Amino acid sequence: MLFQTRRLYVRELDPSDLPGFYDMQRNPNVMRYLKAPMTPAEAQRELDRFIGYYRDSSEFYRLWAVVRLADTAFIGMGGVYRNQGAEYEIAYRLRERYWGQGFGSEIGAGLIDYLFTSTQLEVLTAYAHEHNAGSIAILERLMTFSGKVESDTLKGHERKYTLKRSGK
Repeated sequence: MLFQTRRLYVRELDPSDLPGFYDMQRNPNVMRYLKAPMTPAEAQRELDRFIGYYRDSSEFYRLWAVVRLADTAFIGMGGVYRNQGAEYEIAYRLRERYWGQGFGSEIGAGLIDYLFTSTQLEVLTAYAHEHNAGSIAILERLMTFSGKVESDTLKGHERKYTLKRSGK
């Protein structure tokens, strides 16, 4: 286990996470602002890729399983990676059945706390598609809005958020 919040804990992804991972990655509502929903084979490849990054020191890419303490259910994933702009970007994604229960805010705050207390990272960044109201609401509470940017992969703009180790 990497860290724990009030209702969740975060650990490395594992091959046994595939059923929940696929449920999340195949859902068009979850993937709406990210990319096309995945087939079982695509989800398997992506899970294997994320797990492979734990052993690959050439890439700073750490996405972890988010698990509910009450019943050890895989509810999503979260983590940090170095993006194409050389920023340390936090990311999180939850299975739809766990939306609207405060888990997004809880994992976002937990990630920030963990990264600022356990790593040397000084600035964290996050992006949300301009129409992704749920993620925007979370990021507005946790970070500082830094402006809009044109999305390289999505149609439209993304809202950029940053947070320095010393606070907003």
